[in-house]
Amino acid sequence: MDTSLAIRKDTSIIHTFADAENAAKAMARSGYFQDSKDAAQAIVKILAGQELGFGPFASMTGVYIIQGRPSIGANLMAAAVKGSGRYDYRVTENTDQVCEITFFEQGKEIGKSKFTHADAVKAGTKNLDKFPRNMLFARAMSNGVRWFTPDAFNGNAVYTPEELGADVDIEGNVIPGSFQEVTPESIPQPKPAPVPNGTRPYSPDALKERIQVLADSFAGSTCTDGNRTSVRISLAEMAGGEDNYHTLLSWLIGTQHIAEATPEQVLALKKWIGSKKQADDTWLPDAMSITEAKAAYTEALKAQGQETLPLE
Repeated sequence: MDTSLAIRKDTSIIHTFADAENAAKAMARSGYFQDSKDAAQAIVKILAGQELGFGPFASMTGVYIIQGRPSIGANLMAAAVKGSGRYDYRVTENTDQVCEITFFEQGKEIGKSKFTHADAVKAGTKNLDKFPRNMLFARAMSNGVRWFTPDAFNGNAVYTPEELGADVDIEGNVIPGSFQEVTPESIPQPKPAPVPNGTRPYSPDALKERIQVLADSFAGSTCTDGNRTSVRISLAEMAGGEDNYHTLLSWLIGTQHIAEATPEQVLALKKWIGSKKQADDTWLPDAMSITEAKAAYTEALKAQGQETLPLE
């Protein structure tokens, strides 16, 4: 069995799974890393970091596993972009109100990523009052990386810790004990809601009705930034890609951006998606919800006059 691991630099000390395991044991025993008390936690961080292109120490200090997904600070994202040999970026504006970053590929401009104070308020960004420039930079950087330089992380969608609901300090490091895993059981329980049109799977129209009924039952509840990001990631997976999620979300609740959804709508979508934790610590939406999402996405495409229906 080949246990070799892909690496970016020949100077890496990690070449096999045994190397990763030994490094994880040593780092866990050191007691220097608050969120990795045992070797199993440490090795997951090291392997996740290696897949993203980082060495073991950078992975232990800068990679966080939240909702079963790796997240990294904006500083590591920025370093990976500049260290890729293909991409670069330039901060063209960075104030308490707006951050704009221009991205380049082989010296040519390929796009701009802007994140404003208003965007941050809509998204429920934490620590905006303490260090707004840092938080706006982190969001502008993570959006730009997903939009313009995804292959800098081997095609993995990367998120900053605060996007997934964690509290961070001014350097972007997760504050120990600040994060609580978002699960269907951890969100407020709604009042009993009637089921439209009988049994599942719901038709696309009945699904919209069901989500509205659930949203009404969550009246007065609040949601977290992590709830919003979790819903966005799940809908993108259910619709077959990040670009498709806007179409599906618009069909379900009438808005293309999860930041514009009400807390009640976010919690209703989270409840409907019903993600369950898998053996590999990833989260998988309920099978019935996936079926309903595909039908709703297809119906949304038809409503737009599109004849090619990729999910049929």
